[in-house]
Amino acid sequence: MKDMWMEVYNVLLSNDIIAEKVGKNNIKFYEAVETLDTTKPFIIIDSFNGPQTTAYHIADKIGSIQFSFQINVESQNRLLTKEIAKAVKEVMWAENFGQLNGGLDTYFSETKRFVDARRYRKNTKLYDVEY
Repeated sequence: MKDMWMEVYNVLLSNDIIAEKVGKNNIKFYEAVETLDTTKPFIIIDSFNGPQTTAYHIADKIGSIQFSFQINVESQNRLLTKEIAKAVKEVMWAENFGQLNGGLDTYFSETKRFVDARRYRKNTKLYDVEY
């Protein structure tokens, strides 16, 4: 079985900006763990629309799977947050994920962090359904 979540994680880390400024220990799934050093930039990979769904049926078989992710970039520096979010967008585009409307672009005074959360969606290639 393949794991799209790990595929996204690995392609994010393959980007030089993300690898240097975030690193593998600061990319998390679903939410930030309590021990995460939130004074450093971090990325949260989450699903905003539930689990993957069937995109196409072909002759009573699943033909394609649709994945929807929200990727949150957070840091204490607005420009750094934007730089990392731009790198995320480029990586996701290269992996055939389209950016959707919605998300978040704000500053949270309680946590003193800027947040850029963008939503992405893609359908797998035909018959690539082992997820």
